[in-house]
Amino acid sequence: MGASIFQIVMLIPTTVLCILWIKLAGRKYDDKYETILMGLNPEDYRYTDLFPIGFELMEKTRFNMKSQRGRKRIKELSEIHGKKYAEYYYYVSVGSKYAYGLTIASVVFLLAVLANDLLALILGIVIGALLLWYLDELVNDKLEERREELLLDFPQVLSKLTLLVNSGLVLREAWKKVSCTGERVLYQEMRKTTEELANGISETEAYQNFANRCALKEIRKFSNMITQNLQKGTSELTFYLKEMSEEMWEAKKNTVMQKAQDANSKLLMPTSIIFIGILVMVMVPMFTSM
Repeated sequence: MGASIFQIVMLIPTTVLCILWIKLAGRKYDDKYETILMGLNPEDYRYTDLFPIGFELMEKTRFNMKSQRGRKRIKELSEIHGKKYAEYYYYVSVGSKYAYGLTIASVVFLLAVLANDLLALILGIVIGALLLWYLDELVNDKLEERREELLLDFPQVLSKLTLLVNSGLVLREAWKKVSCTGERVLYQEMRKTTEELANGISETEAYQNFANRCALKEIRKFSNMITQNLQKGTSELTFYLKEMSEEMWEAKKNTVMQKAQDANSKLLMPTSIIFIGILVMVMVPMFTSM
């Protein structure tokens, strides 16, 4: 049998994609991207040997790292990896998606031509698009998890700070003591602030840097409050810390209650499906036996 119209039409894009992939994958990049790939955790990034394909595509298409979307993503990544490494991880994430995208497209188009099946092409494109979407969602999940952890620990940190400042410690010393009482993200960020203070950075700048790294409106409010009240004396600072602590404990209680309600809502659908399934299993034999 001869080639179908579908195979003839698809032959051109398939050939272009395959040749491009072979050309980029077969090229020797020497040490061009070795430094970039060395810093990646193999548990977080799979098939890193393909990444130079994506990096080369970024160069050839003159990918703009400073676009509006790019700046927004870099800002989000700075919360997870720190401001210093945010652009690096954004570059890697885009390069990986380019590499995966070209690889998947080449394989999907080739298989669709060989199978002479339009449905296989559509299904492959959908699966590829879902995979690329999933890569973005992994980052979003990490970001959301980090923010939730910060908010959950924040009331307890405020309570500890209030207690220590109220007992006579200056904020700087109270901060240092509280930062050593935990190993979760918020305590790690507090220890970074302690290191900055030890290296000669002013308290105002150090607390602002802390707020920028955490990037939550509640923590920004807290940072602004302590920087404004540092010059007013311990009594003023203690009052505002206590007030904000009570406010955050109330917010935490509401958040926990909301999560419980969301969990119940999520359980409602599978429970309904199971109930309907059991109902069908019971009713069908009754009707078939009549």
